[in-house]
Amino acid sequence: MTLHLSELGMMSSEEKGNLLAMLLEDPLLATPAVAPEKTKAKTRGPAPDVRFELLGPLVMKHGDVDFAPNAPKLRATLATLLFNANRSVAASALTRELWSDEPPRSAQATLQTYVFKLRKLFRSALNVSTEYVNQELLLTHSGGYTLLVDADQLDITEFERLVVTGSNDLHEGDYDRAATDLRRALALWRGPVIPDLQWGTQLRAHVARLEERRFYAHTMRIEADLCLGRHREMISELASVVVEHPLHESAHVMLMTALHRAGRTAAALEVFMRFRRRMLQELGIEPSARIQSLHMALLKNDGMLDDRGLTSEMLLDRLAGSRGKPRAA
Repeated sequence: MTLHLSELGMMSSEEKGNLLAMLLEDPLLATPAVAPEKTKAKTRGPAPDVRFELLGPLVMKHGDVDFAPNAPKLRATLATLLFNANRSVAASALTRELWSDEPPRSAQATLQTYVFKLRKLFRSALNVSTEYVNQELLLTHSGGYTLLVDADQLDITEFERLVVTGSNDLHEGDYDRAATDLRRALALWRGPVIPDLQWGTQLRAHVARLEERRFYAHTMRIEADLCLGRHREMISELASVVVEHPLHESAHVMLMTALHRAGRTAAALEVFMRFRRRMLQELGIEPSARIQSLHMALLKNDGMLDDRGLTSEMLLDRLAGSRGKPRAA
C-alpha cells in the first residue's frame, strides 16, 4: 500500500519510528503483492504451536505464554483478522473497524504500523525470521491482509465444528454423543467474546452470530439430555433459560415436556399459561399452533408425551400432525 507524504505530518514520533523500521525490514512493501488466489490455496497455518482464542478475553498463546497485544486498536486489528482467518481482509474494512466513519488522515499509515507490530510479536514469540512471518503467516496483498491459521488453532472454528457434529448426532438419534460434543463446544467459552474490545460494525456482527450459536448449542445440549431421560436434572436449567428468554418458544416446550415427564404436569400447564399471557401482553398474538398442540396433549395426558426418543421438534411435529395441522417447513 502507498503512503502519502501528507500523512507523515499526522503521525506521532513513535508511529514514524515504527514505519521507518517497517520500511527497512519488510520486503513485501518493496516487492509485488501476494496474489489473493495464492492465499486461498494455503490450507494449513504455519505456526501449529500457537493457539488463538476469541471466546472470552483475546488470547494468542505459544506454549504457556500469552503474547496477545495489550493496545486496544492492535487487539481489534488482530481480532478482525482472526474472525476472517485465511481470508483476505481489505485495508478499508480494517480502517472502518478501528475508526468507524471518522478515520484520521494518518489511518492508512497507522494501520500499516499495527500490522508491523503484529508481525513483530509473531517473530519474537515464535523465534522465526521476518521473511517467514511476512510470507507464511501474516500476508500482505493488494488492498489488504490475510492471517493464515489452521482450523484446530482457533477456538471459534473448533466451536462451530463441535456444534455442527453435535446437532447432526442429535438428529440422527445418537443422543449421548450429541450431549458430549455440545458440552465440549460450550466448554470452549471462557466468558463474553473479547469483552475488553471496542467493536466495529463487522466485529459486532461476528459476536452477535457467535452468541446466537452459543444459545443454539446450549438448547440442543439440553435437548440431548432430555432424550437421555435427564428430565429432573434439566428443569432448573430450563427454568433459567425461559427467565432469560421469556418469548423463546422452544425453551418453553422443553420445560413443559421435562416437567410432565418428571410427574409435574400441573406445573407444565402453568408454564404454558404464563407464556401465553406474555405473548398477548408484549406481542398481542397467541402462541403458535405447535405449542398449543402440546398444551392440548398435556390436558389429555397424551401417551405420545412419554416417548423419550422424540426431540421436542419431533414431538411437536407428531402432535400437530395428529391434530390435522400442516407441519412446519
